[in-house]
Amino acid sequence: MTLDAHLDVRVTRGERDAIKRRATVLGVKPSTWARAVLRDALDSRRHEEGALVAQAAVPRPAPELARAVEQLRRVGVNLNQVARAGTAVDEDLLREVLAVLTDMRAALRDEVSL
Repeated sequence: MTLDAHLDVRVTRGERDAIKRRATVLGVKPSTWARAVLRDALDSRRHEEGALVAQAAVPRPAPELARAVEQLRRVGVNLNQVARAGTAVDEDLLREVLAVLTDMRAALRDEVSL
């Protein structure tokens, strides 16, 4: 879906602040929240605002944990690329990576899906 049209809507400062607060609580941009509300109003079968609320309810790891998980994900991507290319990987290196991964999951209290 390409968002290629623009809609200007005038609101009071209080309404704008309320929209920003609501979007912040949901972890989205104000325009994303407003678009979801408008779409829901146009089609009662849509439940986009409810989806945003549900998404916001999912616990997010702390930023430092998110960075660690991203680094682990990158290691996994690299290992998959090596495996698909059929390149031989040293078994000792794989065991070392698995041990570090196990330690990382224990440190993260296995709060994230790796």
